[in-house]
Formats: sequence, structure tokens, C-alpha cells
Amino acid sequence: MNIPKKRWLAAGLALAMTAALLPAAVLGQATTSRYEARLSGANEVPPVTTTATGTFTATLDEAAGTLTWTLSVPAITNATAAHIHTGAAGANGGVVLLLFAAPTGSPASTVNVSGTARAADLSGSLAGNFAGLVTALKAGTLYVNVHTSANAGGEIRAQVTAAAAAPVAAPAKTGNGGPDASNSEAGSTGLVAIGLVAVGIVALGGARILSARKR
Repeated sequence: MNIPKKRWLAAGLALAMTAALLPAAVLGQATTSRYEARLSGANEVPPVTTTATGTFTATLDEAAGTLTWTLSVPAITNATAAHIHTGAAGANGGVVLLLFAAPTGSPASTVNVSGTARAADLSGSLAGNFAGLVTALKAGTLYVNVHTSANAGGEIRAQVTAAAAAPVAAPAKTGNGGPDASNSEAGSTGLVAIGLVAVGIVALGGARILSARKR
């Protein structure tokens, strides 16, 4: 029995589409990555004695070309500005992104700011170069620095590093030993994968049936 080439091509296309979609459905490919920094005076170069501390978190979206960030410093004396700088731990570098600037003559006692940075917001050695920012982030060669009236070069700082992945909790068990409803997301992903495979099988079977009818 000779099956027309067009029927085989249709079946092959359906299976190829299934194979292409299956990894994304099963693995849930990530499109963003998270970064963080915990600021202290001990990280300054040279170190600064201060009780101030701060946290910086950011989400990088390479596809959109954005870095969405938040900087929080609960208590600090006379903060004047905050930036992201280039430089490895133990080294000082130039400013590449402004995070905070206090009004002239009115330094702040707390800093709680957020924003979204794009290529046009970058300055210094990374001016207009979002790809360069991404490279520096991944290499760990950027740091957040908060400046004060007493420490113009910086009172607290920290390297920006990739945030640790959240731990995956073990599936909860019901009284009869079966998985709890909290495992429904994983179950849904499995059903999507099974459905995609089924689509490919049905497409192949349909092509063969149609071919048989043409004989």
C-alpha cells in the first residue's frame, strides 16, 4: 500500500509541532530572572561603620529589555543618593544607573524607591547598552551603593547577585496517602503534556485513515 506523500507530510508536521511544544509545557521555560543585594557598611571600600542596612531586589526581563527594581533602606542618616555602579566586590567603579536622589538640602532618613530601567536610563560606561547591563548582572560585576552626607563615597553597598531559587516543597499527603490538591499544578502540566502527545497521535492516525479511503 502506497500512502501519498502529502498525508505523511501532514502527519509529520503535526508530530513536529507536538515535539516543539512539549518541552515548554513540561518544563515551564522561564523568561525572567531575579537578582538581589543586601547592603551594609562592611561592604564599602574602605569599610564604613554604620547601623544602616538595606535590601535591593530586581527582576530582569531580557526579552522586554527591562530591569524592574526596588531599593529599601529603613533607617539611615542623611542619605543623598543611591546608584548602581560597575565593579567587582572590593573595587570601586562608576555610576551606571540612578536609583535615588534626595532634593538639594533635604537628605533622607529612609529610602524606599522602585522603578523600571531600560537602555535609555543607563549612563556612564553602560550608557544605552542594555545588553552590557545584562552581561554585567550575570557576571556579578554590579553593586548598589547608597551615599550620605557623612560618607559621600558610599555608606552601605552590596554586589547584585542572582537570587536563590525558592525551595520546592514536597507534595502534601491526604489521610489516605494520596497527593493533596496542592499538587494540582503539576497534574495540570502533566495533562497538558499528555494532551499534546495525543494530538500528534490523532493527527497521524487521521492521516493514515484518509489515505486508506483514497485507495
